[in-house]
Amino acid sequence: MAQRSATTEQDARIGVRAFRHSSNGHVPGDATTPRGIERHQAIVVGAGSAGLAAAVALQERGFETIVIEKSDAVAASWRSRYAELRLNSWRPMSKLQGPGIPRSCGRYPSRDDVVRYLESFARRHAIELRFRTELLGMNRDNEFWRLETSSRSMLCRYLVIATGWDTVPVMPSWPGADSFGKELIHSSEFRSAAAYRGRDILVVGAGNSGLDIASHLVRAGARVTLSVRTPPNLAAREVLRLPGQPLLVYFGDHVPGAVADAIFRAVQRLTFGDLTRYGIPGSAIGVYANYREHRRNPAVDDGFIAALKQGTARAVGTVERFAGSEVVLDGGIRLRPDAVICATGYRRGLEALVGHLGVLGDDGVPIHHGGSDHPRAPRLYFCGMWGPFSGQIRLGPIHARRIARAATTDRTMRYRVSSGV
Repeated sequence: MAQRSATTEQDARIGVRAFRHSSNGHVPGDATTPRGIERHQAIVVGAGSAGLAAAVALQERGFETIVIEKSDAVAASWRSRYAELRLNSWRPMSKLQGPGIPRSCGRYPSRDDVVRYLESFARRHAIELRFRTELLGMNRDNEFWRLETSSRSMLCRYLVIATGWDTVPVMPSWPGADSFGKELIHSSEFRSAAAYRGRDILVVGAGNSGLDIASHLVRAGARVTLSVRTPPNLAAREVLRLPGQPLLVYFGDHVPGAVADAIFRAVQRLTFGDLTRYGIPGSAIGVYANYREHRRNPAVDDGFIAALKQGTARAVGTVERFAGSEVVLDGGIRLRPDAVICATGYRRGLEALVGHLGVLGDDGVPIHHGGSDHPRAPRLYFCGMWGPFSGQIRLGPIHARRIARAATTDRTMRYRVSSGV
């Protein structure tokens, strides 16, 4: 432990000297260039769990780091979610560096528990946060990254994008949707199940969000219909009263994909049975293959399947179009719901920021992530943009440490070159 501390302190000293050398005398305490552009060693974009984890990892390696956030608070995406939301991931596996969420929050902390935890994390580590500062564009400026923000221009050598996996809501474009005179919203606008008590609600999408919202609506006393286009891989939050996440992570990390898919399929069948007659046939692709190929997570059931079997909820086919106050399904079946909630997913929304750099795949997901940077974009890192299958909060610190190690290696090499070592 003493050796690691000494190494970190040495890296920090190297970092300060290298920063002084490359900044024409302007150091973090005086981080404005003669042109009025702020200059920092490292900038993290996004004050969610991944962004906060990245900032702390860089700080611990001696990097002068700030976090810019377009909203006015940390954990903005969590604050905007519905009141009943709870983590599907187990509390001990849903932590950043240092102490985790308090045990008093239970096995699966609530939305508000997570917000309070991230607030306390930012305070504990004295993270420098710039709120109401939106990244509008970025490009290379010699060996630095130049950021154009809603407040001013900034330069940094190390840039981390941590704007979140679920950023831009995807809303289907159905024929006739404009004629539907009732509530038609994306799940990102859903605020509380209690508001729908006693109403007929159509939830479109049987993924994780759709199944979770449907479960809360059933408990709140709504009459729920779930529209299923793509049959999901179903997971129970607990198996034999034990958290299921450790098993998912273990099989995903240590067992060949085909074997892991076969085991999951068997557990799914034992847990839920054959749901074909209830309107949810088995998925044609295994849970691990589904994530690798389509970025689809398993849908974690929190009571909807029991309601389906009891007849207090139902599952139907694909929505084809709207006709006035009616929703027309594949096959011509017509529904007259009081509201339609579309749990139809999100995009990363990175194209406007980094699409011109060639660092994204066809699906809009970064080609390189964690501690790896793209040859076309040196020292640009993405944190929290991969692997939510294992729990997004859990993976943030893992990716953050890889990023900090990569940045430290680069900093050390640059100092040696500049010093002629």
